[in-house]
Amino acid sequence: MKTKLIYSLLLIVGLMACDDFLEQEPGTQISITEQLSTYKGVREALSGNYQMLSKLMMNEVNAVYADACGGNISFSPSLIASSKGIVKAPTRIENVYSFSDNKEDSDMDAIYEECYKIINGCNMLIENVDALSDASEAQKQQVKAECNSMRGFCHFTLLRHYAQNYSFTGDALHKGIIYNLKTQTVGVDYPARETVKQCYQYVLEDFDTAIKLFTETNTLDGEDHTLLTAINTKALQARAALYANEWQQAYDLATEVITTSGIDLMLKDDYVAEWEEPNASIGEVLFELSIPYNNEGELVTSNSVSDDFGYNSKSDYEEYVASGDLMNLFESTDIRGLNMFIEAELETVVGEDKKDSPYYFTKKFQDNPGYPVIRMSEIYLIRAEAAARLNLNEEALSDLRTIQARAGSTLSNEEDDIMEELFVERRKELCFEGHLLFDIARFRKNVVRDEGCAAKLCNLTYPSNFFVLPIPERNVELNSNLNQNEGY
Repeated sequence: MKTKLIYSLLLIVGLMACDDFLEQEPGTQISITEQLSTYKGVREALSGNYQMLSKLMMNEVNAVYADACGGNISFSPSLIASSKGIVKAPTRIENVYSFSDNKEDSDMDAIYEECYKIINGCNMLIENVDALSDASEAQKQQVKAECNSMRGFCHFTLLRHYAQNYSFTGDALHKGIIYNLKTQTVGVDYPARETVKQCYQYVLEDFDTAIKLFTETNTLDGEDHTLLTAINTKALQARAALYANEWQQAYDLATEVITTSGIDLMLKDDYVAEWEEPNASIGEVLFELSIPYNNEGELVTSNSVSDDFGYNSKSDYEEYVASGDLMNLFESTDIRGLNMFIEAELETVVGEDKKDSPYYFTKKFQDNPGYPVIRMSEIYLIRAEAAARLNLNEEALSDLRTIQARAGSTLSNEEDDIMEELFVERRKELCFEGHLLFDIARFRKNVVRDEGCAAKLCNLTYPSNFFVLPIPERNVELNSNLNQNEGY
């Protein structure tokens, strides 16, 4: 079937294998060259890349990593009979949650390997699309635009997980990642890690290239916010520029997105209701990865983030809830507080006893949610932070207050520590959306997890080797030029 063909192609390409064929149906093969020789085949391969990206970003361990390690997430009591009521970290994230991930069997190895599969798939499309005889120049240009954008995004994702933040050293010349600008083959190519500075330059250049290539017609069918476009690529570039300490670029890009995207912030009166809507995207989303459908047109809900955060009843709920540390940040008037959570009294083991205790399940990811990669609230916070770092405090306060006023929380003023206010506001507004640990590192803060921490090691002092993950050891063994992260 078509879906099988797409995934098989990308698996082989992504693993950097030497085999020139893939399985299309049992007992049949199709060459990669043949698959990419037609515009139809290229569209199928690009669709497969989107599906792989969606599956990766909604992967349980990836979806909770930054918030659990940063301190926004705690855990619900077990429903399993033998351990009913006990609260502990799920085995699947136990090591990474305690900052003791294992290079031989990393909890997060999928993020490393799947990102490079997608990157290699993008590179192969970029390298082959110009030879198409059945595609217009505009169609070829659009394919390259989406692939450059996706390649930049995947490398940026790898940088956040496997390289220390840009300011870890004064010149950003510490180890980054391998940046693949062409297809790689195991046993033939042995690329080395670039510096963090060079990697961010490549990320920003990939986004630049994509923005210049985008046309007005998407390669695939679908709503603009579910595909990479010029405007959401600018939004992703603004985020990357912020991480690269390119404050003016981040400020300018954020301003362009705010003023030209045609997308507005959600209104205060609509905020909770839009998140609660089970089968619709929130209005301010710029790029969202949707739940995939199977060949019968049915939702493949097993790949939804609601499988991590969902609540149906006292006997049917998932494992991830808000930590006490997060809940304590919300004022009573803040609509992002109790209004944005399902509160449930659940039987919990406390010492030798059992008692009902309150747990808070986010409304962001109930029913059939997509995964909001980036939305307008973050763009305002990006511009606010960039302005503050450029000493444009009045402008920073204006954007910060826009988000606070919409939430109904106390507005910051000139006497406040603007950087601390921005950090806390990002934590509240973007909770469960995969930012907190990376923000803690960027702001050079310590991880402090008090209420609800179930880790062997709850706190982490900055700087530390364990703000980044170990590169899966099998990848290090395959490439003699690939060095492991310090501490692993």
